[in-house]
Amino acid sequence: MKNLHVLRNWFFLFTNKGEKINTLFFVRHGQASFGEDDYDNLSDLGLKQSVELGKVLAKQKLNFDKAIVGPLKRHIQTFDGIIEGYNANEKIPFSIENGFAENHLMEVTQYFAPKLLQSDPKLIDLYKNYENDNQEKKFFKMFQYIALKWANSELDLTNTDLESYTDFRSRVKKSLNTIQNSLPESSNVLIVTSGGVISALYGEATQCSPQDIQKQNFAIKNASISEFSCTTERFTLKTFNGSFISKELETYI
Repeated sequence: MKNLHVLRNWFFLFTNKGEKINTLFFVRHGQASFGEDDYDNLSDLGLKQSVELGKVLAKQKLNFDKAIVGPLKRHIQTFDGIIEGYNANEKIPFSIENGFAENHLMEVTQYFAPKLLQSDPKLIDLYKNYENDNQEKKFFKMFQYIALKWANSELDLTNTDLESYTDFRSRVKKSLNTIQNSLPESSNVLIVTSGGVISALYGEATQCSPQDIQKQNFAIKNASISEFSCTTERFTLKTFNGSFISKELETYI
């Protein structure tokens, strides 16, 4: 897979000689407040991750022409932390992009878990296999299982307000297309969002399966950067899930 990415990047650059290419730096938000009443807030560690990432970006002298931020509190708080660490003389202009909100997978899991634990033999067996583990580990195993069923359109969302996987992918792609068609040439753009969005864009760039997309989704670290190149016609992956903060600060929640 890695060699395929290298080939895609080479082909992208070769076929776009003379064309101005934009670079999009997608950042997954810092650690959120898992297990708290409101998950959609950075933990103290999440804020620390964000500030440290900003310091690293400043040290590397990486300049951004603009920033795009998802609408959730953890997206905005992460951006604020990055800016605090970046400590630029001039503010980076930013806008909120609602299309880069996280998917509804948490809500999907909360809705379907009680039903599937009564009717799905595979999930029942999976849950039993982890019955001696802590609640967090059991939840994530169940979460991953339901995520794959959601991505494969195996859940009946009729008469619910839950977003389907197809609708989620379409929403993210629409926002990406808007960016592709509106950026000045040769722009560097910082984009703060969630792992589900970044993994969906990974899928757009690599054309991999929903299973592979979900696998990458659960591997994305907090405050990591995934870098993509784009023109109005093309979108390609350069680097994925790069960690720039201290090893001891790395998390996946």
